[in-house]
Amino acid sequence: MSSGFADLTVQAHHLVSEGDLDGAHRLLADALSDADPRPGNASPELAEAAGLQAKVLVALGEPHSARGWAAFAYAAATRLYGRSDERTVTAAATLAAVLHRVGSDARAARLYSDVIIELTARDGPESQQVLAAHADLATVEYARGQCEVARDRLQDAWELHREVYGDGHPSGIKMLAKLGAMERDCGRYADSHEHLTLAEELCRLHLDFDDPLAAQVAALARAAADPDHVCPAPTPAPEPPPARTTPVVPAARMPPQAEGPHDLPPYSPPALDEPVETPLYHPPGRAAETAHVPTPRTAPEADGFDDYPWPPDDPAEQPWRPGADPLPPTVVGLADDQPDGVRRVPPPPPEPPSRYLPVHVPRPPAAERRARPWLPLVVLGVTVALLLGTIAVIAGVSRVDDGRGTPPPASSAPPATSAAPAPSTPAAAKPGTPPGKLTLTDRRDSIVLSWTYPAGAEGPVVVAGGRAGQPQGTFATLPAGSADYIAYGLDRTTDYCFTVALVWSTDSVARTGPVCTKRR
Repeated sequence: MSSGFADLTVQAHHLVSEGDLDGAHRLLADALSDADPRPGNASPELAEAAGLQAKVLVALGEPHSARGWAAFAYAAATRLYGRSDERTVTAAATLAAVLHRVGSDARAARLYSDVIIELTARDGPESQQVLAAHADLATVEYARGQCEVARDRLQDAWELHREVYGDGHPSGIKMLAKLGAMERDCGRYADSHEHLTLAEELCRLHLDFDDPLAAQVAALARAAADPDHVCPAPTPAPEPPPARTTPVVPAARMPPQAEGPHDLPPYSPPALDEPVETPLYHPPGRAAETAHVPTPRTAPEADGFDDYPWPPDDPAEQPWRPGADPLPPTVVGLADDQPDGVRRVPPPPPEPPSRYLPVHVPRPPAAERRARPWLPLVVLGVTVALLLGTIAVIAGVSRVDDGRGTPPPASSAPPATSAAPAPSTPAAAKPGTPPGKLTLTDRRDSIVLSWTYPAGAEGPVVVAGGRAGQPQGTFATLPAGSADYIAYGLDRTTDYCFTVALVWSTDSVARTGPVCTKRR
């Protein structure tokens, strides 16, 4: 069975390369019709055949038929190889593309985020696969109505792709054209015209005239905006609370001046036949009241919130859930008219959602004008030195004039000479010495690595890392003399380990021991 599936998959790949998608679909459908439908029993050959069948069905325009095989292939690959294996990541990307085409954008966005994390840990944040996954995730976010987030993500991905791979790469031209189409649908016509015009110019300079991508970009540039697309209105900023001039005490009542102080009731001793109880403590100026313990507020039984069919798929798409009253039961009646001396403490304003790529896009820092408080002191010191030098010259000339004709006294000792100590330079490290003092600082959103570069070395530095307990991949190759690195775009709840290696020569690479996070 396994060898049969392997041969059929090779034949199907050959048919796809020749453009015979229907033939590949029929070949795989006949072979998969008798396969065990449980992913837990799937062999590696069966998982590969199911994934190829899903890709063929998507290419034929049948995403609903491809959904079952894509989910089967992803579940089988996860069981066989683990979540970080290249075959599992490929199956996850295929399933995310199928889910987007059938309208399940929430699950597609989660899968694309997982794909980005795994590819970044394996290939680094600047790889073509990572940037292409960012572009696919931006397309899903745009379909979900997150227009601003999608445009910013796609523009950042295109700018980084352009910086690393140049203007003429087809993937970068495709990102640029898609960005222009998004901006046109959102009413940003100036930006859209600029980006679509640049995409057409890059196609003319770097692609053949009959290249299919050039024809797609030209058609996209001449298309009209989508009339059904509506960008959600931005959330307005919360208004600040009105300023109050009179001091208030939260959750306490201050009596107006007209009321005057409260008089205590006259004391009357209890009768002999009445039981004497130890009274509760009452604050001064307040009459004794019956002891009352507030109970938490409970919703009436007729509300029926427990039976509401909340969708379990995505919390972001759930309707509004009824929440508890933010005020405690004892001050509910005071929140309507706010009498004198009573203030209702407003809840803190919601923080805007942070927008950043899981992958850091390096930007040149803006130049800052720093104040130089030491500049006046330097000028004053130079001035004083010049004055002292002038006085010394005048005094020396006068002494020479006064001592003419007087022979200098004989001296048997040679003149003393002052020699400055020679600066000490660190001795060159022995070839094959690894970087020293490797330290790790965990900032959750990023991980900072620092080390010391061996003296006398001239080779580049290679930073490698990965999930704890799994093989490491290259994160970055840094120039000679580098002593720090910041890793972005990692999972906030997963532990990672890193090593730093110094390339002395093609035959000598010195690597440090691993340093790991301790998040769990």
